Amino acid sequence: MRFLYGFFAGVLAAGCIGAAEIKPLNLAPGANTAFADETPDDRSGGWTDQGSNDLRLLKSGDVSLSGVPFTILDDRTTKGKSCVVVSGCEKRNYLPELARVELEKPATGKMLYLLHAGAWLNPKKEPAGRLTVEYADGSMRSFVLHAGRDLADWQENRGAANAVRAWSVYNNNSQVSLYASKFPLEEKPVKALRFHAGADGVWMVAAASVGDAVDLKPLPEQTRLKHDYPAPEPVDPAELAKTPRTGTPKNIILIIGDGMGQGAVKLAGLHAHGRPQSLVMEQLPVNGMVKTASASSSVTDSAASGTALSSGYKTNNGYIGVTPEKQPMRSIAEEARDSGRSVGIITTDQLTGATPAAFSAHVPHRGMAQEIAEQQAKTGYQILIGNGAKPFLPKSEKGTRKDDRNLVDELQKDGYIRIGSLEEFRKAEKRPVFGFIGDWAQDTKLLSQISAEAMNRLAANPKGFFLMIEGHFPDHGGHGNNPEYSVNGPLMVDFTVKAALDFAKQNPDTLIVVTADHETGGIYCAPNPQNPKRPYILYTTKSHTDAPVPVYAFGPGSERFAGILDNTNIPSAMADLWKLPLHRPVGKK
Repeated sequence: MRFLYGFFAGVLAAGCIGAAEIKPLNLAPGANTAFADETPDDRSGGWTDQGSNDLRLLKSGDVSLSGVPFTILDDRTTKGKSCVVVSGCEKRNYLPELARVELEKPATGKMLYLLHAGAWLNPKKEPAGRLTVEYADGSMRSFVLHAGRDLADWQENRGAANAVRAWSVYNNNSQVSLYASKFPLEEKPVKALRFHAGADGVWMVAAASVGDAVDLKPLPEQTRLKHDYPAPEPVDPAELAKTPRTGTPKNIILIIGDGMGQGAVKLAGLHAHGRPQSLVMEQLPVNGMVKTASASSSVTDSAASGTALSSGYKTNNGYIGVTPEKQPMRSIAEEARDSGRSVGIITTDQLTGATPAAFSAHVPHRGMAQEIAEQQAKTGYQILIGNGAKPFLPKSEKGTRKDDRNLVDELQKDGYIRIGSLEEFRKAEKRPVFGFIGDWAQDTKLLSQISAEAMNRLAANPKGFFLMIEGHFPDHGGHGNNPEYSVNGPLMVDFTVKAALDFAKQNPDTLIVVTADHETGGIYCAPNPQNPKRPYILYTTKSHTDAPVPVYAFGPGSERFAGILDNTNIPSAMADLWKLPLHRPVGKK
């Protein structure tokens, strides 16, 4: 009996009883595009060719997704030919309309599984794509793929009848997903697969497998808060209300919570204090609402909204520091620098991310990380701190630059000190500082501590300073429908607001403005009487929305930020307070 038990246990462990046999296929013979892309619109990768808005975070190798084994090719070993992409889309008309993958050896099974996604799909135009299976005996079978049934948009993050959401990640631009679909096969050897583009859109196949029939498992949703996060001590709104709201500030601190709409603020307050309207930022004496539409859409992205907040004009989604006609225009940070004031940029995001880039660069596409890094290195700002050193480094230094420039070395030669932690920042000489910090999310207070050190350093300039601080985790939470980031992100921002208030108490000529670039996630929430630390949460989307966002202000000049504003009003008011020009082309004195 003991022998039989051991025998069957070994058989089960080996997967020989009840285990589906599914084998990944090698797409290399027909792969034509890379997952990663360094430069937008250069026709050399990213599958949608939008620069860093790509699939580089899809790990290569053997993976199991939705209960199906797949093999993901590696851009480094395939020389950028890792996935199959076909297009019927005018904006990507250089991509092929047909791709064929001939298998290394015929494969037999009941089902063909695809790990894939679409972009710019038009459900009103059919088909979204056509899959043709070539059998070894010369016969063929075709499947028409319909948008919303067999093929889903990688940024929509919603499954369909035959497209189960199998993989998802926030790629520092938006939440993107891949889907698993299955198609029945005749049980005879498959020789090749053909992928035909549909009437509109782009179709990308990341992996394929053949084998037994299994039920596809959708990616589980994480919509319950599991952890507790600290919050700053409450402040007295009556005391803050006594502070003058008129006058001219010497220093301006602009704090931006990326994606931090009204729902995220309320959610963080419920978690931290058990009631809404309880965060420090909400106690500031001046408040209002901000409209966020871009020049090209009622729903903005961070590039267009960052440009509006930095420079006071509308531009198209994806544009950084340039008009819809691609004319580079100066930002409030550049005007402050040229007036003799000190300037600092701090972000928990990539330093080349859309919001910090809008205050320090001018490019026609947010994915141009290398060009953004080059311009940031020449700003002359006193503080540049964020995440993501790769666009500043050549490939020989584990960077992503296509040239041999090492911008880190160039910054240091220009007198900057590089830091990589709060401790290094505090110990650094009183010189310009830049740095890359990768563990922001591990400490809710870290952003506020870095910011406090920056304020004290910038205050050495008798003419004053401009400091932009961005916490990007609320956006991360909204895109991923992840309540951990949707709570922790606004609380990081709130600690930073508290640090700014502490600084302003010692420097009463300081204006503090707190806002968001847009709302993300369509968040609704309500108190949970049974467990106040676990509010009820409802996400209505994984994308940005057109909902207005809050603005809070404190200090001299804060009266200008009350009521209903457009996001372009914020830098315009700051420039007016400082009697600085705005809306000037780059290069114009």
